Amino acid sequence: MDHQHRTLAQALAWDDEVLESTHDYIQWWFPLTEPSAFNGHAPVASRAEFEELQHDERVRDGVMLAMHRMLRFYGLCLEVSGVIKKTDEWNWRSQNWASRQSHNDLRITRILKSLCLLGHRAHAEALLATLEEIIREERDQRNQVPLRFWREALL
Repeated sequence: MDHQHRTLAQALAWDDEVLESTHDYIQWWFPLTEPSAFNGHAPVASRAEFEELQHDERVRDGVMLAMHRMLRFYGLCLEVSGVIKKTDEWNWRSQNWASRQSHNDLRITRILKSLCLLGHRAHAEALLATLEEIIREERDQRNQVPLRFWREALL
């Protein structure tokens, strides 16, 4: 449970409006090695702890559930091949993030970093490849700044 006593299963069931307007769950779903500037209650783990968490099936499964939910939120999906693609719901799900900078850019940075820390680097690389294509198509040059942070998240 998080600091609000919400389980992952409860939060995964939220509709997109709740996901968009709630700002303290993403740090629980996708933890990092540094404290969150937005959620002082969020968990923080050391690199050594992340190495252990990479082998915990419950953690790995939970991260995959969270990743799939966020991909759906963004209008994307992970195919069996490992490629991340736009879904049939892309046109309406992408409106809150794809064409302009928003807090979702920060969420995506966190997701990419956390996936790498938790042993899902291949998924982070697939997501980055898709994001690079999307941002080039959807945003003008001035709004492509997040690409630098997303690329750095995989270093």
